[in-house]
Amino acid sequence: MSERKNACLLLRPQERARAAAYLTGRGMAVTDRLDQDTCFLLAEEELLPRPAEALAGRCLSSSVPLFLLAERDSARAEGLDAAFVFYKPLVLELVLRRIALLLGETDDEGGRQGWFTLQAQCSLDALSVPRHLLAFRYFSDGVGLLSEMPYPSRIKLMQQLYPALSQRHNSSPVMVDRAMRHGVESCWRLAGKGVQRQYFGYSAQDKQGMPTNGEFLFAVYEHVKLLLPYDRGRDAFLRELRRINERDMVPNGCQSAQDLIY
Repeated sequence: MSERKNACLLLRPQERARAAAYLTGRGMAVTDRLDQDTCFLLAEEELLPRPAEALAGRCLSSSVPLFLLAERDSARAEGLDAAFVFYKPLVLELVLRRIALLLGETDDEGGRQGWFTLQAQCSLDALSVPRHLLAFRYFSDGVGLLSEMPYPSRIKLMQQLYPALSQRHNSSPVMVDRAMRHGVESCWRLAGKGVQRQYFGYSAQDKQGMPTNGEFLFAVYEHVKLLLPYDRGRDAFLRELRRINERDMVPNGCQSAQDLIY
């Protein structure tokens, strides 16, 4: 993959401009056509041409990994042979870093904990937890710490997690608890009901349904696990890509690039 230097993007104008700025700054050209120099195709599921299977077939025949940005309940995305599906909400730059990692173009600087922490920040932004609050750092770092634990659901907040966070931020377990509570209350006051329901289900109706600190933390943690399935690492990705490439092609499954991408 390393000799290929073009990235094919099928994104909305604003997202495409951001992705292009990120990729060109790292020495990769951005195009809207599939050719022999294409390293990967990043496409938003809603912008896929019809039939999308033809585009997926074109990627398979050219050994070009297809990465999709999709809504979680998208049946169309699940039916395609995409190399990887990233579910919204997400941070585009994180997706591009993840793709570079999968393709072996960069080192995993932040490790597993770093990925969870960064994606947790995206979720906290979606939940309207202000970044200037201490809770923003406590929750994002808390999600990162949970990702390193073998049995995160068994952790005791006051005895284990709060002391670890307070030591990292030169605080105290009691202050961590209070700051997190302030963050939960801010979310319940500022975030839309639809976003709250996405994370906490239909219990998110009013203040009486407001989650505890632990419930809030684990809801974000579980959401992050779904947004960026980190455990599907590069080796698993390459095995899956080889499996897809070895499948028999459907007749007439490939068309010219200009018929597929516009």
